[in-house]
Amino acid sequence: MKKIIKNFTFLALLFSSASVFALQGLNVITITTDDPQEYVEWLTESQSVFQEAQGDSIAAQGICSPTAGGVYTNEHYVWSIAPSISAMMSNPEFFTDKNVVKAIRKIASKREVVRRDLMYVIKEADIGAPGQTTAQYNLISSTDDISGYAAALTNMEKAAARNGFEDISVALFGSLAGGDRALTVMASVQAPNPERLGAFFDERQSGWMSEAMSEFPGIRTPEIDFMMMCTTLSVNN
Repeated sequence: MKKIIKNFTFLALLFSSASVFALQGLNVITITTDDPQEYVEWLTESQSVFQEAQGDSIAAQGICSPTAGGVYTNEHYVWSIAPSISAMMSNPEFFTDKNVVKAIRKIASKREVVRRDLMYVIKEADIGAPGQTTAQYNLISSTDDISGYAAALTNMEKAAARNGFEDISVALFGSLAGGDRALTVMASVQAPNPERLGAFFDERQSGWMSEAMSEFPGIRTPEIDFMMMCTTLSVNN
């Protein structure tokens, strides 16, 4: 699936002395609805129910809505970050919990689930506080050099900071079970608001960004891109 975010990414590549990583999990459910405002209100009000049923298996939850490039009309991406892939996959009873079933029944006739994706975080960004919204540009690509791509994205992020864009971050996610997007990665450029994201893209013809992006063509092949707004709804402290 496509998606997700500064203040919406979380993982990481945690390197030990033995070069072993610990990977956080990202679960994304794509839904469509004719009443997005009501759906967001329902999802926000249901966070306490979901948190109780999920316990420590989830670190944060939120929702993203595309502003350009979405596949379906009125599609939205409901996401949750888990402290590990095993935690993400450890609670199959969640959807049969009686309180969760009761909450979902309230909205079931007003939304349709069209896609589910499991991902993991390769390059992290911060998780926003509940209620915080960020603007994002996401690019799904195929690559044979994930570590090289992550390094190139880090270099671009550092170049952006040196050129007045210290509020821009870049996350990278990998597909764990993405169906037709198997073995792809998703880079997410994240900004505090749409204006700042637009200002970042105004620099695409600048010397510093051209140089920072010069490695990309040889590392990854773009497949899908889109822009969205993402809001953190709850954080499990």
